[in-house]
Amino acid sequence: MGRKLTGHQKNSLAVLLGIFGSILVSFIIAVALIFVFSRQPLNTLWYYFVGPFLDSYSLFNMLESSIPLIFSGLGIAIAFKSGVTNLGGEGQIFSGAIVAVILGSSVPGLPGLAGIVMILAAGAAAGAALAGISGVLRMKFKISDLLTSYLISSGIVYIINYLILGPFRDPAKITIQSVSIPSSYTLARFLPPSYIHTGIFIALLTAGVMFVVLRKTHFGYELRATGSNPQFARYAGIDTDRFTVLPMLLSGGLIGLGGAIQIAGRTRSCFTDLTAGLGWNGIAVALIARNNPLGVIPAALFYAYLNAGARAAMINSDVTVELANVISSVIFYLVTAEAAFAFIRRRLGE
Repeated sequence: MGRKLTGHQKNSLAVLLGIFGSILVSFIIAVALIFVFSRQPLNTLWYYFVGPFLDSYSLFNMLESSIPLIFSGLGIAIAFKSGVTNLGGEGQIFSGAIVAVILGSSVPGLPGLAGIVMILAAGAAAGAALAGISGVLRMKFKISDLLTSYLISSGIVYIINYLILGPFRDPAKITIQSVSIPSSYTLARFLPPSYIHTGIFIALLTAGVMFVVLRKTHFGYELRATGSNPQFARYAGIDTDRFTVLPMLLSGGLIGLGGAIQIAGRTRSCFTDLTAGLGWNGIAVALIARNNPLGVIPAALFYAYLNAGARAAMINSDVTVELANVISSVIFYLVTAEAAFAFIRRRLGE
């Protein structure tokens, strides 16, 4: 006689079935759109869904594009898990990038490893500082962190664009870019000619560490307890004010680290709106992952796969950029909506 599933196992199974069901429905809609609007539907389908795996260059570039998404998703997942709301990912990841550039270009003489550690730590600190402001405002003055994190992020993006266009612009470059960090401060690339770099291992390690912190440490228990039921946590003797600020610091730090790794691993310099979309996409990645740090990895890879498939279809078939964006959006937002509704149901049920 088969062993009965526990309540937790049934819940996990329901979550997986919900995710796969929403993916299946979204793929069916995407196929229908392709058959309606493409004159070569079979060719388009092939390149959209298989294109990212047809050669090593496309495959590894897809993996590389998931790196900043993993950090952004991790930061948002930590915030949501602790009951705070961080909508400032756009500004935090951009801040991490520009601070890495400014510090790296200003202090060029360090040994390579020391320089890399310096700019990554600075990027994380920049993101943490921005998010921490929202945490302090909520703790001290009860101002909504949802509102302040968004407003601070929106303002800082304009400031960083000004810095790139003005004081830190490199006039020797044809395109509008900032000054560059030294080449010795860059993360090693492997499997050329793709852009994949060792930042992928840092991202995977960080996700693993965050999972252990949340599930296996006293700090993680208090953070999750505060997020799920602040009143109970307060009665249990947990300093809930502390877990208003600390999760925001950790969330912003992870997102800012993603921006710094984008500089050290891929671009070496900043250009305007370098990280546009990564902060918002991190929210969707966290929702799909159900705020599980390990689940962030496949969720980020899924988003990177959709983008890579859209590019392959545009290059090799008659799909326009507008149609490719619509198809990708339909797939991703249907999956995100399913996750968002599940998140809301859990919150309302608590």
